[in-house]
Amino acid sequence: MEMLLKVHESEIYPLAEIAKIEKTEITETITSLLHEWIGKKVVGLYSDGTISLWKAADILGISSWEMIDILTDWDVRIQVGRTIQ
Repeated sequence: MEMLLKVHESEIYPLAEIAKIEKTEITETITSLLHEWIGKKVVGLYSDGTISLWKAADILGISSWEMIDILTDWDVRIQVGRTIQ
């Protein structure tokens, strides 16, 4: 699925500069930053108890074991036996 994304004029310059430095297309830069932000957001939602480990893995499209590896890399405590609605 593709989506049209509106970016405010003031946000174009930093994105263009990052793309130039990394020698990539601006769309690649945006995609990379979006993936990074989503990963951080999902880890944060798990960490604060908003979502379960399985939901976090589902959002990221990975296995629960891969999610555990990510949480371990981020030094996030794995909570066992916690039920989230």
